[in-house]
Amino acid sequence: MTAFVVARVAIHDREAYGRYSAGFMPVLRQYGGRLLVSNEQPEVMEGDWDGRKLVVLAFDDASAARTWAASPEYRKIAEDRIAGSDAIVVLSEGIG
Repeated sequence: MTAFVVARVAIHDREAYGRYSAGFMPVLRQYGGRLLVSNEQPEVMEGDWDGRKLVVLAFDDASAARTWAASPEYRKIAEDRIAGSDAIVVLSEGIG
């Protein structure tokens, strides 16, 4: 079942986050992930939004998402994400 990684990201160091972004897609593709959404200004349709970046990734299943997140390649580039931003990241399986 398709699994989704959803992140809400507050970027506070553009240089560090830029290094992370530069290495992100090759690592995501290496582990079979797909980038569905990457938007720093999503349209608010209801409620309050704090202006953070919205990211949505898709993987074939939750196991693949966990493998990607724990991989040495991702952990290496994630050092710059952690240095350059604060994020809330969740994993959820899709429906059906």
